[in-house]
This record gives sequence, structure tokens and C-alpha cells, in this order.
Amino acid sequence: MEISVVTAVYNGEAYLEEAIESILRQTYQDYEYIIVNDGSNDRTKEILDNLTDSRVKVIHLVKNGGAANALNIGIKEAKGNWIALQDADDISEAQRLERQLEYIKSDPRLVAIGSLIQCIPGNDRVDESALEWEARFFNCKEQFRNEQFYSTPLCHGTGFFSKKAYENIGGYDPTFKIAYDYDLWTRMFEEGDIARVSEILYKYRIHGSSLAHSNKIDTTNEILLSTFKNISEQRFQHLKRKPKLLLLGTKNNIDFYKDNLEHKNHYLMISFLEQNLKNLKEAYSIYRSKEIDGIILVSNQQIDEVLRFFRRKGLSYRKNVFTIWLP
Repeated sequence: MEISVVTAVYNGEAYLEEAIESILRQTYQDYEYIIVNDGSNDRTKEILDNLTDSRVKVIHLVKNGGAANALNIGIKEAKGNWIALQDADDISEAQRLERQLEYIKSDPRLVAIGSLIQCIPGNDRVDESALEWEARFFNCKEQFRNEQFYSTPLCHGTGFFSKKAYENIGGYDPTFKIAYDYDLWTRMFEEGDIARVSEILYKYRIHGSSLAHSNKIDTTNEILLSTFKNISEQRFQHLKRKPKLLLLGTKNNIDFYKDNLEHKNHYLMISFLEQNLKNLKEAYSIYRSKEIDGIILVSNQQIDEVLRFFRRKGLSYRKNVFTIWLP
């Protein structure tokens, strides 16, 4: 068996049947479909218990433990070499599995791929402009590896990846309730390349009330904590201590970090400077003196120029200079 499709669902009665049907009607047929009911208390269990397709395996969890935990449980049961994700309220186009398998097997450097998406609304009203913005974000020009510690490369439900690579990086981190996908892709780059099929193979449903959209502060905090964790573990593990990094940003950026993240960040030791030419030179001087191990830049309109400054000084992007986004 080549492919295991995995869905985690919590109280997904509204769109679950449509999501499942989009997988069962795939043009590619050599797959199993594992659905993990993450302790739902609506009609989800009833819907799943009524499925009769022999390709489907249902796992009912008694207690809700979060999507990352449920996905780890489902993928552990998977027999396929490749894992295809399917979120419980989205729709896969009929040729999705066929096209993604063909694409990822065409390049041995690839460990994960996604696809272009079309955004569709849920039952609550979502402005057309919001749907268009979300589609542009996930369909933008590929610069995936350059944005390893900066942005998520794939819409989660489009994910199609090597089970071996997933196991090598330890799977999803269940401490993240919102940014578990961003965290997974960031670590997946350590196993190989990530790309995207340049076709719309997935319809991504946007809800104004969804976890990631309803609480931007918590979402931002989780993304940044994942970023700091992975910078620390992937680039400074050899230090056997928390790396000392200097954050260059605006006063508002620095205040946001201090108010929301300083007491939560167990991965890095951070000091601060505002981002201007004088302080760029000061930051480089501090780095040369070995008082810090690296520099974190808050992305802005001048970020390319700032990166060029540090590259000319011999520092390397994603090795000892990193970019992040802060409000």
C-alpha cells in the first residue's frame, strides 16, 4: 500500500461527510483512510460508525486531546509509505492523491508537498476579500526553504509527506494546539525539500470562528514559540545550552515580545536592540565579540537590505541570522 490518508476530527458533523466523500471518490484507489474521532460530542461518532467502505478505519478517542495528538495516533496506525492529510471540513479534488503521488515520486529530494488551494466559506459569513487573501497567502510564489523559520509553506490539509521523514523528526508536537502544522513543516525541512503541485487540488474552508482566526495573539505566540524552539534545536543544539540571540526590531516589536512571549520562551536567551543602521553595526560587533550566538531580525520593508549587510559581514541566513514576523 502506497498511501494512508489521515483525518483528525473534533465535533465535525457539519462538513465531515463531504470531506470523507471527497477522499472516497479519488481517481487513485490504492490507499487506506484512517479517521480519528478526537472525543467529539456531536454526531461525529454516529457519522463515522455508519461508514461501510472497507478502506476506512475509524479510531474513537474518549477524550479530546487536540489535533496534533489525534494525528499522531492516526499516523502511527498507517501502513502506507506516504501520508496524505485531509482536514475534516475541507474537500479534496478527485485527482488529488494521483497527482500528488506522481509529483513527489518524481523528485527524490522531496519529503513533503502540498498543492494550490481554493478557499470556500463555512456556514458563518466570511467576506470574499478574506477568502481571496487566504488563497493568495497559501498560493504565493514558492520560497519555502528561505522561509523555514518565518512562514508556513503549505495549507495543512494539502499535506502529503513521507512517513519515514515524519517519524525521523518525531511527528507532530502536541504541545501546540494551533501552530502544530507550522511546527511540523519547519522540522520537515531537516529531512529534505518541500514543494507544491501547481494545481488547485484542495478546497480549504474558512471559518471566521476557527481557532487560528479567532485569536490572532495566541496563534502568533504559538508560531513564534515554535520558531524559537526550532532555531534553538536545529541550529544551536551543539552548544548544549540555550543560545544567546539578539532581537533587532521596533519598540512595538520588542514590547510585544516582552508582554506575550518572554515568560513562555524556554528555548532562547534574548536581548534587544531597535533595528537601525547604528544598531546593525553594534549587533555585528556584539556577535564578533562572541557575546551572542546569532541575530534575529524582525521582517520589514528593508529586510533584504539588512540581510545583505550581515551577509557582507560573513554571517549566513538561517544559520546565525534569522528573520521572524512580530506585530
